[in-house]
Amino acid sequence: MVNPTELLYKVSEQIRTTALVPNLNRYKPHAKQIEFAADQHKHRLYVGGNRSGKTVAGVIEDIRYLKGEHPYRKVPEGPVRGRVVGVDFASGIDKILLPQFQQWVPKSLLINGSWDDSYSKERRVLTLANGSFVEFMSYDQDLQKFAGTSRHFVHFDEEPPELIYDECRARLVDTNGEWWMTLTPVEGMEYIYEQVYIPGKEGHELFGVTEVEMSDNPYLDKKAIEEYLGSLTDEQRQIREKGQFIQVGGAVFKNFHASTHTTDQFRLTRQHRIYVSIDYGWRDPTAILWHAVAPDGTITTFAEHYQPQMTIAEHCQVFHKKNAELGVQPYLVVGDPALAQTSGVKGTSYQQEFNLHNVNVVIDIIPRQIGVGLNKMQQYVKTNPKTGKPFWQITYDCPNLISELSKLKYKRRANRQLEMSLNKLEDIQDRDNHAFDSARYFFTLMDDLTPDILSGYKEMVREFSDTLEVVSFDTQRDPGVSSWSINKNVSEDAIGWE
Repeated sequence: MVNPTELLYKVSEQIRTTALVPNLNRYKPHAKQIEFAADQHKHRLYVGGNRSGKTVAGVIEDIRYLKGEHPYRKVPEGPVRGRVVGVDFASGIDKILLPQFQQWVPKSLLINGSWDDSYSKERRVLTLANGSFVEFMSYDQDLQKFAGTSRHFVHFDEEPPELIYDECRARLVDTNGEWWMTLTPVEGMEYIYEQVYIPGKEGHELFGVTEVEMSDNPYLDKKAIEEYLGSLTDEQRQIREKGQFIQVGGAVFKNFHASTHTTDQFRLTRQHRIYVSIDYGWRDPTAILWHAVAPDGTITTFAEHYQPQMTIAEHCQVFHKKNAELGVQPYLVVGDPALAQTSGVKGTSYQQEFNLHNVNVVIDIIPRQIGVGLNKMQQYVKTNPKTGKPFWQITYDCPNLISELSKLKYKRRANRQLEMSLNKLEDIQDRDNHAFDSARYFFTLMDDLTPDILSGYKEMVREFSDTLEVVSFDTQRDPGVSSWSINKNVSEDAIGWE
């Protein structure tokens, strides 16, 4: 028989606990948390600064889906199968996510109203009275652990490794499920920035982006915020306060900006000397770039060929066709010193294969040390004080080169503790660097820009051979198309050198 006094005591205890530590029934979201919850996109990114309420917003979404009720969207019919993934078990799950669930899940949703009856520590699974469940996993688990049966939703708390991200999304296919991610972008411009954030900001139909700053959380003390932020570097502050995606201390070309280093105003004349550079690959793209060097030493990279899984013969065919379209005869073609390696199939070197198709690639003069070409490139991305423009510009016909230079990063150590305690690594990440490598081979041939040139006290003038016919015709880019068209009527002096 139920004791009325004991029942009244339990009810009063629940009311008191709810008042002091609110659960889902007394959740009072701030404006950005409402914006995130009301976002109707299938997949959602909630990105922001520390202590801005991201994890709470994500956990509330988890509970709403498990409960089967949501104020802003239709959720799957129960029982719902969910997955929440954190950075690790020791901190991300046990110290952050599980306490949030313990607070925000109403006892009325738990089995027997008990957390202990609902949560299995061995399996790390929380099961509700309605049969819905959520499993807790971490990014330090082996990839195969993330395979298995389907899920209705996945909540990523902080940015996951890409392979885990892909594997978790595969679990949503059977249910046409949804995922959301709550993160502070401490890793910088990683794959989520390219695959989700940018498409979401540009209006992609699948991806929604909610951005939140620390100041958007009305429950934080402003003095405490400033005390914390005052100890951070500008870079750290952009991330920790505003949740901005930036290159985290590892951008190779910090002075490269697509807005200033790209152009659609380039005009090719006979005064230019044309170089071509090649970085060859099979599974990875082969990158072929066309560079125009002006008499004053300024450089414009104005055409590219970027394609994987093509034979050398096919690349050479593109090379010759491109030269014909541009109306150019390259002065020199340079490539990766590794082209001297012998193909296991034909017994000839890759360089010889290019030569057989009338593409004479010079590799002997290209140093293998990456620093030689890189240092030259760093010089040429600087601004020419005489023209007010960079010494090196790139036309919009080279989208892959522009993209790689914008994102290229130095390698980072395995974890943040080592990154903070040891010197920075000097090696460049061996990923999405094919157009960069191609350009690097070319720049090893260019003159150093000395301090007096960079400061504007001296012009850099290169003498060209009077007998060398560099360009057959003047060419000018048609702004309405992505290719170059021959224009015989343009004056050789149209470029307007002083």
